[in-house]
Amino acid sequence: MGAALDFLASAPEHTAVLSDFDGTLSRIVTQPELARPLPGVPGVLKRLANSYGVLGVVSGRPAAWLVQQLALSQGPGSAPAGRSVEAFGLHGIEHVVGGAVEVAHAADGWTDAVARARDEASAAGIAGLVVEDKRYSLTLHWRAAADPEAVSRRAAALGERLVASSGLHSRPGKASIELIAPIGIDKGTVVARWADTPGIERVAFFGDDMSDVPAFDAVDRLVAAGRMAGLKVAVTGPEAPSDLLERADVVLTGPEATLQLLEELADRIGASPV
Repeated sequence: MGAALDFLASAPEHTAVLSDFDGTLSRIVTQPELARPLPGVPGVLKRLANSYGVLGVVSGRPAAWLVQQLALSQGPGSAPAGRSVEAFGLHGIEHVVGGAVEVAHAADGWTDAVARARDEASAAGIAGLVVEDKRYSLTLHWRAAADPEAVSRRAAALGERLVASSGLHSRPGKASIELIAPIGIDKGTVVARWADTPGIERVAFFGDDMSDVPAFDAVDRLVAAGRMAGLKVAVTGPEAPSDLLERADVVLTGPEATLQLLEELADRIGASPV
């Protein structure tokens, strides 16, 4: 943790800090709608946002949901750009700007395909499988199933059929499969967008799942090109993918460790209370 603190505490005004939500700032739960940030997370994010060039949450959750759960203020009269917590939903398809959710234009053409995939998944009638419709993407969950292993096999086969029938792409997750519009947007593109932001010279990303690997890839590319210094932080747990852990510069043990690091960081840099 010491190396991560040293990196993050150096030149915060020139640093972009981006984090996943589930499993990173929130515990993994059996039902997706029950997820909540750890107590203290909203406050420490706001403290840090006052000091960092960019501070944001990049999640597969809808952006409006992130704003609600993290109690973010993004409307008129909120902090100026670069001093508020950025919210990116659906892995970057959505971005909250000035209190409104902006959606990548390319995603609009895929809402019908997502709706058809949702209907087909629901009609499959797999007991224990939850179908979560996010309008621009679809997630199949089975964490709460009585026999998760059996449901995971059926969900994988269903996911293959949905990809073939809809043209959507699939992305594996923890006890889940996500079907997404193939428009070239992921957490890596969110990281990359800050590379051309004036004054940003350093980037850090926190994540815990396979959907965070593209963000690690983007950090590596920026570092290899000599454009930025970078830090990749993996948050481990029982289902953490080895691909992510092996790529990380620092590994934290659970979201509680993420919160501890962020609180220690806020204290070290003298971030003002909110």
